[in-house]
Amino acid sequence: MADTQTADTTQQVTSQIPIASPSQKNPKRVAAGKAIAEKRRQAREEQNKKLAKADAVMAKERLRKAEEEARKAEAVVDPPVEDPVVVAPAAKESNLTTTQWLSIASIIVSLAAIYYKREEIIAKTKAPAKTLTKAPAKEPVLSAPKKIRPMD
Repeated sequence: MADTQTADTTQQVTSQIPIASPSQKNPKRVAAGKAIAEKRRQAREEQNKKLAKADAVMAKERLRKAEEEARKAEAVVDPPVEDPVVVAPAAKESNLTTTQWLSIASIIVSLAAIYYKREEIIAKTKAPAKTLTKAPAKEPVLSAPKKIRPMD
């Protein structure tokens, strides 16, 4: 067996034909790929610019709200001095909140319902006294059932 292993040594087979130059890329395809890459880059840049603008607008809005809240807090801490004559008419006005209006309306509706139902309530309280004096109602009279004719 040792003889067969030494006898199997073979040389690598190589082609005698020279290999052609590496395959050329299609220039139209390469140009199209470069154009697509450039469009994507421009789109990314444009999107980044839009995001930066949106961030700036949101930051301005947050700043405006913060300034407004600061003004409100300052007005609560140091209310401006007004003439007593001007304050008096404002005190006479009574603005009710929505919840207060709804509760007032609910009370009015409840009172109106009681007012219109009072006759039924009175009738119910007096009805048991009247029924005791009346004679009991007659029982219905049962009649014989009609005969059914057989079908022809």
